[in-house]
Amino acid sequence: MLDDTVCIVAGAGRGIGKETAKLMAEEGASVVVNDLGADLSGEGEDVQPAQETVDGIVDGGGEAMVHYGDITDLDYTDQLIRDTVEEYGAVHSITNFAGILRDRMIFNMSEEEWDAVIDVHLKGHFSLLRNASRHWKERYEDEEFERQRSFLGVSSSAAIGWAGQPNYAAAKAGVLGLVRNCAQELDRYNVRVNSLWPEAYTRMYKSIPEEYQPDGMSDETHGPHLVAPLPAFLASEEAEDITGCTVGLGSGELSFITDPDRARKIITEVPANTATGGWTPRQIADAWDDLTDGYETKRTSKPSIPNVRD
Repeated sequence: MLDDTVCIVAGAGRGIGKETAKLMAEEGASVVVNDLGADLSGEGEDVQPAQETVDGIVDGGGEAMVHYGDITDLDYTDQLIRDTVEEYGAVHSITNFAGILRDRMIFNMSEEEWDAVIDVHLKGHFSLLRNASRHWKERYEDEEFERQRSFLGVSSSAAIGWAGQPNYAAAKAGVLGLVRNCAQELDRYNVRVNSLWPEAYTRMYKSIPEEYQPDGMSDETHGPHLVAPLPAFLASEEAEDITGCTVGLGSGELSFITDPDRARKIITEVPANTATGGWTPRQIADAWDDLTDGYETKRTSKPSIPNVRD
């Protein structure tokens, strides 16, 4: 499915990123493996995880090269893209799994814990996508390539809330906003921009206190290799014109995630001579039950998801 395709996979030294890079190579792609090799909290650096991913791909007969660096550094991501083009002639797909955790309840969280997670997850996506979009825009304006390019951001179900992870939840919700915005901006340059909600038993999940972990998750039932087929599909030409979407995969569950949007509205006339709008606080209080009829307004748990194919 990915013959003659050049894929950059950031955060590919471990977990889902590693399995995605391996599967993309098995499907025929030339894969550039990025990873800083930090621990789960973002401390330290180690070239070995990325190198091990590349060695495994090459030993299996695939094509890959390692590119070690920090994706929050815009100079680095610019060089990553330049080096990939120099080595393989193009960049067709970028997927970003790089991430860290600094879990804490909001009232206990330090500024540094907040900033570190936002930096890696949200600025890292910006850094990659800013420089990739510049490259793709320039190349499209030069040659109007027919084959679409693909950027896949990695969000999480934590974006709808996960107690003890306010920094991570905010960053992953930010990724969704970035993806939706840039899908609109880059469509004219034949670039797809989507987001992934993976569900896998990775070192991030394993770091969550056991009493808060979902029941039944294990390496066997929710291994990271079970997520890899979705980013591989989205990097391929089979995903042409799929853009601005958020899709999920974990174990056997493939899901399509809706965008935040107005579910219901009530309109009142706004007099031409008022600057305050047509509603008063009391009117809103009186209309609240009608506006939200059928919806849960104490949202402290995640919603259930219907299965469309039994």
